[in-house]
Amino acid sequence: MKELDLQNNSYKYIDEFSKNYGIKKEEQGIVRLQKSENKNEKKLILQSGSFSASEPLFILDEDNEVYTMLSIHSLNSILDSLRQNQKENFELKLEKAIYQQVPIDFNDVWAVAMDKINHTKSEIDFEKLVKELKQEYPNLFVNMQAVTERIKKNERL
Repeated sequence: MKELDLQNNSYKYIDEFSKNYGIKKEEQGIVRLQKSENKNEKKLILQSGSFSASEPLFILDEDNEVYTMLSIHSLNSILDSLRQNQKENFELKLEKAIYQQVPIDFNDVWAVAMDKINHTKSEIDFEKLVKELKQEYPNLFVNMQAVTERIKKNERL
């Protein structure tokens, strides 16, 4: 009975996953991984769908754990997307840290920051990095204190 519950939970999990990612029930390729006489071999037995079904191919092992199998092309696409998202996230964090320090020329600060980042091997704290750049290269940033002092001098009472 416990085996049947585990199997049903595995199928429910596959169905939920498929629903979330737009895989139709008839497009689900589900195979069961079974032991064979040779301890170095396993058999894949088609449970539903087909081996040529849309990816991923779902695999249930002897303990009803669910695994997936992808083509190298699909895996490569996923990893490329992750790399692109990571790059965009990195750039947005750096951009935000630069703008918070009120640069005179954003592109100049970006170039200096990227040069410094390329020479850093540790984890990067963007806000700390840009504050250090502001101290090291004050001419790249607007001096807000000087601006407010100039405004105060020109104020009329």
